[in-house]
Amino acid sequence: MIDDRGPVVHQALLIHRLVELRRGNGLTQEKVARSLEWSHAKLMRYEGGTQVLPKADLDALLDLYRVLGSGRGRKLQEIGRRARDKPWWYPHRHALSVEERHYVGLEMGAARIRQCAPALVPGLLRTRDYAHALCSMVDPAGEVGRLVEVLMGRQGVMLTRSPVPEQIYVLDEAVLRRIVGGREKPGVMVRQLHHLVERSASVQLRIVPEEAGLYSGALGGFTLFDFDEGLPPVLHTEHRGRVVASKKEEDVRAYAEVFDRLVAEHALDTRRSLALIEHHARRLQSRGGASPDTGGEGAESPGNGVGEALAGAAGQEPAPPRHLQITNDRTSPP
Repeated sequence: MIDDRGPVVHQALLIHRLVELRRGNGLTQEKVARSLEWSHAKLMRYEGGTQVLPKADLDALLDLYRVLGSGRGRKLQEIGRRARDKPWWYPHRHALSVEERHYVGLEMGAARIRQCAPALVPGLLRTRDYAHALCSMVDPAGEVGRLVEVLMGRQGVMLTRSPVPEQIYVLDEAVLRRIVGGREKPGVMVRQLHHLVERSASVQLRIVPEEAGLYSGALGGFTLFDFDEGLPPVLHTEHRGRVVASKKEEDVRAYAEVFDRLVAEHALDTRRSLALIEHHARRLQSRGGASPDTGGEGAESPGNGVGEALAGAAGQEPAPPRHLQITNDRTSPP
């Protein structure tokens, strides 16, 4: 199936199919390189995905693998053409690192996106003002405008894709309490929280309340991309501001297990998660956008957030504090 998954995923799909063909023909990389009078390094770059295949070289491989001119070969030629297309973000490429371009490309073509966000609202769910506040802090004199436009472009592409990928986000409650934009612009966070409520109609949002304590994923965000047509999933982890990709089966499996455990054992269900987001939006509005205190006069009891949110959603008085109110009532970190 050829669709709008973008050049990065079409490139990965092309490589996947070509490696299958090479192995199906009983050929090693060395044999292919000798047959085509290429260097071994050249074929390694192609199969490693670090260099896009020109049409002539793709046709040479298809001929060697005995599919040139067949229906299978024509489909691979079409995938190759899509892989050579310029991505929508090409005019802004200088504002993105190589890792960021790869991430955006995978995001564009994923069938499912699972993301754990312990510190900030995930990019695909940010408002323009929230994104601008973050970019201004990271790069105050640089590519703020371009970075924000890239983010808005990512969101636009995701909303117009067919089919739209399944998206599941696990956010720490701290994300809802963190006042991005500062006290001088209280509306930034209020609008962001309302935006999360609106987006919950089309994506799955799960909140890990602060009462859950420490859990796997709390110390660093990660994203899992799943794909159609047999492409292996890809893991992206965040560490000290850098995004690192891995296709290693053991890495993907370990983080997938962490994500599943977060959803099953620590996160609120979707209804209670939505109620907690709405609670923080009301609380922030009532305080004029002031950041919630953690102590001193007027501070909220840290154990009341979930109880108040659920009570507010049901039109009742806030429930008394309890250790944790989650679907499975399991609180120990994995």
